[in-house]
Amino acid sequence: STLAKVQPLLCKNHGVANGILDSKPHFHEPGLDPDQEALVTSYTKTLEKVEEMEQELSRVNKENEWLQIKLEASRAAGLESVKNASCVLQEEYNQRCDDLEKRHEGVMRTMKARKLEQEEMLKRSTENLSRMNVALKEKYSQIEELEKRVQRMEEEKKTLKEKQRLLKGKLQQMMSQAEDTNSCVKVQTEISTLQEQISHLDHVIHTQHQNLHALIHQTEGLNNELRLQDERIESLKEKIGMLQAKNEELKYRVQFWSAQSKSKVSKGVSVKLDGTTPYTMATRLRK
Repeated sequence: STLAKVQPLLCKNHGVANGILDSKPHFHEPGLDPDQEALVTSYTKTLEKVEEMEQELSRVNKENEWLQIKLEASRAAGLESVKNASCVLQEEYNQRCDDLEKRHEGVMRTMKARKLEQEEMLKRSTENLSRMNVALKEKYSQIEELEKRVQRMEEEKKTLKEKQRLLKGKLQQMMSQAEDTNSCVKVQTEISTLQEQISHLDHVIHTQHQNLHALIHQTEGLNNELRLQDERIESLKEKIGMLQAKNEELKYRVQFWSAQSKSKVSKGVSVKLDGTTPYTMATRLRK
């Protein structure tokens, strides 16, 4: 057949060494008919296309290897960036925890100072309340004593008026009977003396009533003051309780954030590419 005739020529024209076909074309042998010559030409072109495709495939493989290296390098750089960002975030978190702990400690000191101040105010108010209770008891005793004194004076005044009334009746009787003038003068003098005593008692009773009203007014003022002191003491107790609760809450927060800050561990990111780096791979590839 034509293929059987052409095959030795192809091997001769292109050379076969150790079973490997030489891709370089040779000059055509003389004496070939047109069909054989066309077949040789077609085969030569096919070999040239195969060689071009092999070269293109080799170039594409090298380009793929280079792109793979660039991808691994980018991945390593990204992981390193994530590691650095993680370290920065951890440092920021620790700083915020420290700032928060310091702020809470400052607030705790302020709350403690306010609590001590409120407790001192409560102590003073309690002592003042005790003094006011003593003063109020004294005022009540004074009022009671003054009322008794006024009552005795009223009874004495009543007795003097009754005595004066009897003397006036006696004097009228003596004058109607035309008794001795000296006796009448003596009775008249007794009546005048009684009137002076009654007037003096009226003045003293009036003064004592004024003192009594003043004491009652002071007692009412002390009662009002005592009520206000009671309300103030209750308010101070509530404030101290609230400050104590707030102080305990802040203490718990400080302990919580302190524990969180100590237990937080930064996790690093490591990259391992088969014992070598993308840059050494690129160096080897370029060589």
